[in-house]
Amino acid sequence: MPANIHSIELPSMTPGSHKQIKWLRFGKAGARPKVYMQAAIHANEMPGTMALHHLMPQLLEAERKGLIVGEIIVVPTVNPIGQAQLVGNVHAGRYNLLSNENFNRNWLDLSDAVAERVGKRLGDDGQANVKRIRKAAHEVLGEMKPLNELQTLRVEIMKLSVDSDYVLDLHCDIHAALHLFTSECDWPNGAIRELAADLGAKASLYNESYARSLTFSGVHAGLWGRLRDRYAQAAIPQACMSVTVEMRSQFDVSDALGRSDADNLYRWLMRRGAIKGQAQPLPRLLSPAMPMSGMDVGYSQGTGFLVFHVKPGARVKKGQAICDVIDPASALGPKARTAYKSQTDGILFSCRLDGYLSWPGQVMYRIAGSQPLPHRLGASGLDD
Repeated sequence: MPANIHSIELPSMTPGSHKQIKWLRFGKAGARPKVYMQAAIHANEMPGTMALHHLMPQLLEAERKGLIVGEIIVVPTVNPIGQAQLVGNVHAGRYNLLSNENFNRNWLDLSDAVAERVGKRLGDDGQANVKRIRKAAHEVLGEMKPLNELQTLRVEIMKLSVDSDYVLDLHCDIHAALHLFTSECDWPNGAIRELAADLGAKASLYNESYARSLTFSGVHAGLWGRLRDRYAQAAIPQACMSVTVEMRSQFDVSDALGRSDADNLYRWLMRRGAIKGQAQPLPRLLSPAMPMSGMDVGYSQGTGFLVFHVKPGARVKKGQAICDVIDPASALGPKARTAYKSQTDGILFSCRLDGYLSWPGQVMYRIAGSQPLPHRLGASGLDD
């Protein structure tokens, strides 16, 4: 059975240029549960694409055997705009060079527009409310008239994803252990805990019910949280469980990892009832979820180059040295080094590479901790 491949056409931005987004559907349109998976919204982050490369033949075989109960949408490389940004033999896939926007920011908060359409009709029947909200969200998206390729990408991709039961946005970091970001309203649902266990996540972090930065994952969870806050008297379940999966490091692209990740995702899809079958026993969760307010972000205070004392995935103690920033022009040996120490007991889940240049305000590492920390800002006040 051939794969059912679809294309989203993006408008031309310059004469002679044309981009498409390829996506695949497995199972029947409208079946439940609906699972949406995409990779490489930051177009130079490919471990998720490798995992989907190995997962799709499994889904094709499951479809051939009639095992897919739900609807599974896969977008292996969701960002052809970023893929085309080759600058001086470097792939610049994180920010749109035209507008300087992070590709994973400024996604569409539909809550106000949906509220205008159905707010007065939301009552105590949760399932009826879910249907009304999803229908209204599709109507809002259908009436939008995007002007350029990035706006079109956001609108058309959200048409595919906005009515999903589960949304998985596959990313990676520069140098990291596998970890998850989700919202506090999603984590209590067993689906996200099971995903963290099935994937072997070293850390899981949750934010407030909806992030202000409007990430792709955040707007899907946030639609339900914002409407629930607005209509407290109505029964509005958290109908979309949305999660950002950081699949290790940019250089962790291999067939071995891709096959393992695909097997783990397939097992999770069975566990969620999207595919028939008896999933293997759930692996042990490696770490409980921790609040974003407990995350220690190591900001550089000076210039130099970096050397780390611990690797991603390691458990660290408060006061433990994480890295040094070294003044390359100093002949004073140990005195040329400035040590940066953890502010919490926790898990180092992300860091820069050894030898990476640092500058004031740069993020050097992130540590997941269980207790809230005083808020600290980098040079821009943003943690991208």
